[in-house]
Amino acid sequence: MRIGLLQEGETMPGVSVAQRYEEMIAEVVRADELGFYSWGTSEQHFSPPRFTVSAPEVLYAAIARETKDIRLRIMCSVLLKWNHPILVAERLATLDIVSKGRAEIATARSNNLTTLEAFGVSPAETRAQWEDSIEVLVKAMSQPTLEHDGPVWKIPPRQIVPQPLQKPHPALWVSASSVETHRLAGRRGIGVLTFENYFGFDYLQSCIDAYREGLKEGTSMAPGRTESAGLYVATAYCAETREEARRIARDVALGYFRFILDLYVPLGKRQSYQYLDEKMTRLLENDGNLDFLVNETPSVMIGTPDDFVKRLKELEQRGVDEVLLRVDGVPHADILRSYELIGREVIPHFRKTELRAAE
Repeated sequence: MRIGLLQEGETMPGVSVAQRYEEMIAEVVRADELGFYSWGTSEQHFSPPRFTVSAPEVLYAAIARETKDIRLRIMCSVLLKWNHPILVAERLATLDIVSKGRAEIATARSNNLTTLEAFGVSPAETRAQWEDSIEVLVKAMSQPTLEHDGPVWKIPPRQIVPQPLQKPHPALWVSASSVETHRLAGRRGIGVLTFENYFGFDYLQSCIDAYREGLKEGTSMAPGRTESAGLYVATAYCAETREEARRIARDVALGYFRFILDLYVPLGKRQSYQYLDEKMTRLLENDGNLDFLVNETPSVMIGTPDDFVKRLKELEQRGVDEVLLRVDGVPHADILRSYELIGREVIPHFRKTELRAAE
């Protein structure tokens, strides 16, 4: 079980975006020292204060020069028409160079109607745009000369500069919420980052099982396979006591859950996102219910180090290889305290397990 982090630059009252960026850089530096496996942020637009990172590649470059070991994974680059896949590949290769081979990339097709409308993309078009764009991305980051004739992109032969340090290319992932996308990720031979949208442990298991089924086909869309399942934990906080953890993280946990409800209730009515609609009733019934979020969904992990170890072991048994903890939306000092507890009392437990398995 690998333990990573996902942040989105959420700002507290009185904290500017500029200050939050500086805080995040310091937080990643400490996470690197504590042995966290990976760090990343999503590409988000028009959604402050919860999301403030719209140009993640620039932030990653600053962090790359301040860290040594932690993997820097873009989570995720939205592969739609406003992000040409050639530009995504060039930026990824540059990050791989300045980080000395620690760059990875996850992709997504967006789940935010506000963003889609602003960039003029219909929800009905996102799957086709993502599918053609990821084909271009694979070619661009693994072949010195790119040529592509697809339904969305028509690209004559062009030399792509720079090329990434990692060969055959940096690890490739996709963010997924539907069972179908998990199965497709397995068939493509790429990693999957699961966000189960608070649908519960049974739904998570269905997604992981579908991914493993897809992997069994043994096919690959890229020269290098990434066979790994990560889980995005939307709200995580570790403290000495459960009471302290809940006191600090309660507002951010409930606020993020409300954001997801506001996002997915209308999105579930749109073409290619209907799988969301049927599951919204149970979530709406539990709006404001922290016990439900902590106990009934993998998307919230709030508690003591022992609680974290127990939940992570359960997830490991379900086939999850990595968790991505969103410790965000609380004061900088509280974030660092949570990192310290996880780094000192949770990560070593799983590192010992990995060493025993390797012997």
